[in-house]
Amino acid sequence: MVEMLIGSSSETEGEFPVLSVQDLAHLLKNGLGTLFPEDLWVEGQVSGFHDARSGHAYFELVEPSDVPGRAVAAKFSVALFKGSRAGVDKTLSSAGGLTLGNDLQLRIRARLDFYPPNGRLQLIMNGVDPTFTLGLLAAERDRLLKALTDEGLLRANRANPVPVPPLRIGLVTSVGSAAHADFTDELSRSGLPFEILEHDARVQGDGSAVDLAEALVVVATHQPDVIALVRGGGSATDLAGFDAEVLARTIAALDVAVVTGIGHEVDRSVSDEVAHTAFKTPTACAAALVEQVRAFSDDVDGLRATIADRARTALDRAGDRLDELAHRTVVSASADLTRHGDRLTEAAVRLRRGPGTVLDRRSEHLDGVAARVRALDPARILARGWSITRRSDGSLIRTVDDVAVGDSLVTTLSGGEVASTVNGSTPTGQESDQ
Repeated sequence: MVEMLIGSSSETEGEFPVLSVQDLAHLLKNGLGTLFPEDLWVEGQVSGFHDARSGHAYFELVEPSDVPGRAVAAKFSVALFKGSRAGVDKTLSSAGGLTLGNDLQLRIRARLDFYPPNGRLQLIMNGVDPTFTLGLLAAERDRLLKALTDEGLLRANRANPVPVPPLRIGLVTSVGSAAHADFTDELSRSGLPFEILEHDARVQGDGSAVDLAEALVVVATHQPDVIALVRGGGSATDLAGFDAEVLARTIAALDVAVVTGIGHEVDRSVSDEVAHTAFKTPTACAAALVEQVRAFSDDVDGLRATIADRARTALDRAGDRLDELAHRTVVSASADLTRHGDRLTEAAVRLRRGPGTVLDRRSEHLDGVAARVRALDPARILARGWSITRRSDGSLIRTVDDVAVGDSLVTTLSGGEVASTVNGSTPTGQESDQ
């Protein structure tokens, strides 16, 4: 019927063919079958993904603009019917845990089809090349890691010290999720006085990377000892946000250490690589923090025990030295007392002996003096024939010059005195005038 319409319209010069909508739709559908008789491989980014209750999936395969903020360069509607869906999901999952979702880069196998009831030109998907997606993800991951390395950011967060003990914990995760419960339960079971500053954030899907980055910045302003970024396991696409550049650069720029517990089964995410320390799961992440605090507590207990032991040892040594000093003091004091006692006894002996000796010496001296005194006794001198002459007033006559004629003299002799009067005097060597 279409051919007849075309033929009849061509017979009228200057007139365009007149077609019904259905005729045009059929014409377009048949033409597409002629132009594209086989399946096509089409590459693009998934957008507007919708998982229908029927088991079908619908989305748009877009060519993003090279300029951020601009509309996509091109897009096609894609229908993945239930019959092909199971095979596609299995292929993606077995290739590395991939799942269909927004922002995923895909190379799909499809046939180009026009669906007349909706007037929609669409791709009917029946297969997928997972190596394309994995290759792009790996290439982007490698590019980002290289860029971070070249800029000195890959290890920037590792330079942040973790205070000891880390008790004030910032937590960024989906609050209420299994990951949140696993992490907080592990800290709670430890019985240690942890303080948790948590911030709810989307951990997958559109905008999750930006949401996580903003949450990290907010938590960091409260100055926790360390920030834990955790979520449970998932497919590669579920965890794609943790490979995002915005999140990686945010972690690198923080002045607080970030530890991760992201449920990757095989590969580490870019966030793991740029974080201070990465752990396999939220539970493992929490357990590591618990272990750090316990190690600090054990060190304190050990130090306390060491101090006590050393104090006891020092006291014991001081006691031993005191005992030894006391013993030496007693011995020394006894020796000194004995020595001084001996000296005192010797001094007492000398003291007892000394006065007698001195008295004897003094007595002998006195005897000598007495003998000399007796020898000078005038009576003895007189007995030897000497005499003593005095004036009548008792003054002693020593020389001839001491008398004058007419002086009355008294001469003491042995046996008595003789009174006389001076008639004259003759000095030695001269004759008397009388």
